[in-house]
Amino acid sequence: DMHLNHLVWLLVTLAIALSHAEEHTIVVGGWLPQDVEGITRTLAPVFQDYLTEAVGSSMDPPVKFVFKPVDMDEGSSSRRFISEQGLDILYTVPGSIACKAAEFSWIPLVTQRNIVGSSVSGSDALVVFSLLNNTAIRKVEDLKDKKLACGYLLSGTTYLHGYQLLLDHGLHIFRDMTQVRFYGADYESYYQAVLRGELDVGFATSSWLTKTHNDEIDQLRIHDRQSAPSYEGQVYPSAVSRLTPTYGVVVSDRLSWQIKRKILAALENLNASHPGMKLMKLAGWSSSVNYGVSMIAAENSGVAYQTAEGAKMCRDPYDRLDIWTSIKCPGGYYKVDYNMSTRQCELAGIPCPAGVICFCRPCLLKPQVHLELQLRCLLEVLVVSIHLPHALICAIETIQQ
Repeated sequence: DMHLNHLVWLLVTLAIALSHAEEHTIVVGGWLPQDVEGITRTLAPVFQDYLTEAVGSSMDPPVKFVFKPVDMDEGSSSRRFISEQGLDILYTVPGSIACKAAEFSWIPLVTQRNIVGSSVSGSDALVVFSLLNNTAIRKVEDLKDKKLACGYLLSGTTYLHGYQLLLDHGLHIFRDMTQVRFYGADYESYYQAVLRGELDVGFATSSWLTKTHNDEIDQLRIHDRQSAPSYEGQVYPSAVSRLTPTYGVVVSDRLSWQIKRKILAALENLNASHPGMKLMKLAGWSSSVNYGVSMIAAENSGVAYQTAEGAKMCRDPYDRLDIWTSIKCPGGYYKVDYNMSTRQCELAGIPCPAGVICFCRPCLLKPQVHLELQLRCLLEVLVVSIHLPHALICAIETIQQ
């Protein structure tokens, strides 16, 4: 009996050890508009080294935090890692935070505090920019028939809120823009494409722009420029088109509240003097803001959607078919089929760079609407002696459509 009891104890101990094996490691994913090495170099000191020391070493048994870059391409999808229970914490953009909260019931934990010039802000901002010396573009409405650069599909500042801003001015990017390009994490490439005139306008993140190209901002025209926008009672210290939520940390509901509280406390204790925070160029962290505005923007753009079963899902930012599926054309317009959408830029004589996802007016006027316009003009021409000026204008508009 004693031997049997000892065997049972060994088996139970082994089972507990095996069950704790997964708990000994907490995997933190992170995304930035950099390459894999740059993301790891920038984020690992806080999310791997610091959290292991400040949180993991105080746990029983001790916990090791392991960092890995995510969402650089389809193969590093945070959604897939979460589905496979290979990710516990994620540092990412507001749109992605809102999607993870809706899709997986993850919990937004903290929001970063950005250093903007000599000030600190708990928000970020969208900058819709073109070249100052491009006199053909002086206001948002002038962006019609121009070429647009976007960044990451789930980013509020480089896509979601820019999409909404143009819509507020009567422009639908898939109807009115000659070409729309998605560069993913490669913000630098499309910024340079605008500077050399290859593209006309871009959506940028204010904090990224001020950190990387602050000395060139006076060469840019910032559209729909806001006068002294404020967040949490503080005036945002940089020229922007629209204030938005900023990057933050969202955590799995599988993590215990004890661990969540320890992570929250540890991050809130950091300030700009910490070596890891210097690498991230941040002032600190605060309890998470409400990312609901980012979910609304994602829903309005078609990036977030509801399944037949009622579940909320978000599109894959690196899947061209998924992005095409997200496109919602305005009334009177139809969306070209996917195969045609892959050829439109080539047919229009506007090449798409390698590694970039492009669309060239996938929303076209419905044939019956076009026919109605033609018939209306024909009727007006029949009474040309009365409506000559209007008939000519109508005919020109129809030809342009």
